Amino acid sequence: MNLLGVKTMAEESKIRFTRHKEANLFLILALCFGITMACINPPFQECDGWIHYLWAWDVSYGNLARPVASLNHEDGVILVPKNVDQFEYRILEADKGEGRKYIDYLKSIKPYSQQAKMKLSNVPSSLFYYPQAFGLFLGRLFDLSVYTGVLLSRLCNLLLFLALTYSAVRITPIFKNIMAVIGLLPMTLYQAASDSPDAMLNGLCFLFIAMCFSYAYGERERLGWKDVIKLSLILSMVFLCKYVYVCLGLLVFLIPMKKFGGRKEYWKSFVIALLPLAVFGGIALFSAASTVSGSQASMGAEGMTQFQYLSQHPKFIIQMLITTFLNKFNDWMTWLNTLGNLNYQLGVLIYLMPMYMIFVGCLDRVQACEKIRTKDRWLCFITFMATCLGVVMGIYIGDGSINKVGELVAQGIQGRYFIAAIPVFFAAISQKGIQNRVKYFTEKTLGIMGIMLLYAIYSLYGHCM
Repeated sequence: MNLLGVKTMAEESKIRFTRHKEANLFLILALCFGITMACINPPFQECDGWIHYLWAWDVSYGNLARPVASLNHEDGVILVPKNVDQFEYRILEADKGEGRKYIDYLKSIKPYSQQAKMKLSNVPSSLFYYPQAFGLFLGRLFDLSVYTGVLLSRLCNLLLFLALTYSAVRITPIFKNIMAVIGLLPMTLYQAASDSPDAMLNGLCFLFIAMCFSYAYGERERLGWKDVIKLSLILSMVFLCKYVYVCLGLLVFLIPMKKFGGRKEYWKSFVIALLPLAVFGGIALFSAASTVSGSQASMGAEGMTQFQYLSQHPKFIIQMLITTFLNKFNDWMTWLNTLGNLNYQLGVLIYLMPMYMIFVGCLDRVQACEKIRTKDRWLCFITFMATCLGVVMGIYIGDGSINKVGELVAQGIQGRYFIAAIPVFFAAISQKGIQNRVKYFTEKTLGIMGIMLLYAIYSLYGHCM
């Protein structure tokens, strides 16, 4: 091949990379820093890490159909390796240098091939533990150590998150940079590089939001029922994991009716799309209803539940929400940049990261942003608020262990629960007429994000090792 041919191929590669530079740069940074986090973070140290790990084991043994059914054992138990007690699960103290010793210990033992039953609540949805379970299955297949099995489960979870979020950043015609930044938040990557089901949940939510933006503001002029059913399937999977995030489904009303060719085709498409959502949503609601009813707090001789109390005192809901926001907002923002079991703080990033997101979100303007109408911004605002309220009310009602009946401040809510809805917030506050003339904005934006992630890795290593 001559030099001209080589030059042409190089130019074509550069053009292809530049065409989707936001998604490509996101993928490079997320892959590098995600793998690093997966390796240096000691096993089970993320919030609820031990529970997620045990549920992933249960799915790896064949319990693949929850919440529809437990395929290989009765309800109320899970299957785990027989020597799981030897894993010596514990929460490591920050800055004590315990991480290296714990990792070395877990490298020295292997899970037994024999299974044992453990009393534990059933896995909420097997689907969201498939990648972690596959990693544990590979570890068991090749007789690897506990630590290596954990690492494989984390990497499988990370790769799925990267595939979903990369697709989201690539297809959305607006807010590509801020969506990439949200996907690169230390907390977002930390969850993705763990056994948490929030990795798949966040990825699916990002993809759903991006598809709604693409259908509403993209160049495609005609849509049909097949396009809308894709949205329905993604939203159904989100529903199966955490039902409160179904509020993001309001974004489908961003899509103009004219893109379906008329009112009749518009409603026909949405009726067809509602079928899978009704099926999966019904399953999720049935499972959630039984779980919530059994975990609610109760009080008094008659055993009034949280839901019953709120039904009888509707004004109290507003009082509780306002008081919770005033008392807990600072904690939510702090915990958004606190890794581990909320014991690995990221120092100055606690303050810099929210400000940086707002800065990028306000400047992330392209021509397609001019298509966002005033009513679209209001719809995005309502969707964001509905999702946030759903998160608060879902935990307040559903977790009776920390939220007693009539409690004035909702407990147990963390900043990471709002990550999936953050892209919608920036669509809600977008304004017409703002122009971004910053040269190489994407490269600078994600370059700064890379520097912040380096600091996050440095802090995480210091806390763990």
